[in-house]
Amino acid sequence: MAAIEIVTLSEEDTEKLKQVYPNPFVKLGLRFIRVKPSNCVLPSAYEKYKNQFKNWDVRKDDVYVLTFAKNGTTWTQELVWCLQNNCDIEKATGSLLHERVPFLDMAVLSDHVKHLAPVKTVDPLILAENMDSPRVLKSHLPFCHFPDDMLDKCKVVTCLRNPKDTVVSFYFHEKLIKLHDYDGSFETYFDLFMEDLILYTPYFEFVAEAWRRRDHPNLCILFFEDMKEDLASCVRKVAKFLGKDVTEQQVQILVDHLSFKKMRRNRSVNLERFQDGKILDKEGSFLRKGEVGDWKNYFTDAMNKRMEEATDKYLKPIGLEFRYE
Repeated sequence: MAAIEIVTLSEEDTEKLKQVYPNPFVKLGLRFIRVKPSNCVLPSAYEKYKNQFKNWDVRKDDVYVLTFAKNGTTWTQELVWCLQNNCDIEKATGSLLHERVPFLDMAVLSDHVKHLAPVKTVDPLILAENMDSPRVLKSHLPFCHFPDDMLDKCKVVTCLRNPKDTVVSFYFHEKLIKLHDYDGSFETYFDLFMEDLILYTPYFEFVAEAWRRRDHPNLCILFFEDMKEDLASCVRKVAKFLGKDVTEQQVQILVDHLSFKKMRRNRSVNLERFQDGKILDKEGSFLRKGEVGDWKNYFTDAMNKRMEEATDKYLKPIGLEFRYE
């Protein structure tokens, strides 16, 4: 079992984060740590939970949605849950996604606000532990944070998204979430992302770790860009992976249900009820654009060159390629 090691960020890196996370209560920059072997940046509360994640009780009929943040996670969660539950759209729209598919990491992300009103949190780890099987569970943590034999015991679905659109989407996400309360420019955010100082980074290590496991029979890899281009094929791919027989009519029902237009209006997944200015900013949207190529509206030539150099360094050697438009 790979040992989990906690590393304190340097004073220089902490100072960089303090400049853009100024909220006097949260101060995420002061609470970030780096966790090896993935080098993942997380709030320091993770140290209280690390053994719980590493020794997590994986059930053989579990399905995990493990994605880097803003890599089609909500889309993939809803797809997997619907396939696991006989394409029951009525039940899906009638119950909150985070109750049907607990977000395990939220125990860490919300640890520092549990005593705050009006923020009310339900411990997702307890929720997951008390769920009947089969469960669908979500996490943005890399594979190495979970039991080493996780993939041998259960199925995992991951969705990968090109890094250019990922950083743009993550920037607007952190502007939206009041508990993150990022207060800086996109240019600064891009720099922090590339320096692996944003929550859950390094991005390239996460996607590489998933890609290295691509031939494991219990892992299904989707691409955000493929889901945008041909969602029906992705539905069929995941259904086959999960051993679910679906009719063509069910496929088309799911394609309609999972369309960005429908998802953005679906109160069970779009977090609209939390957009009160206290949890989510009143401006913006949890499901923002869902586009491929939006990065072109925000990248400078220098940013594009820097990102392409990083993909050449980290992704090209392992044969992982993305579409960017």
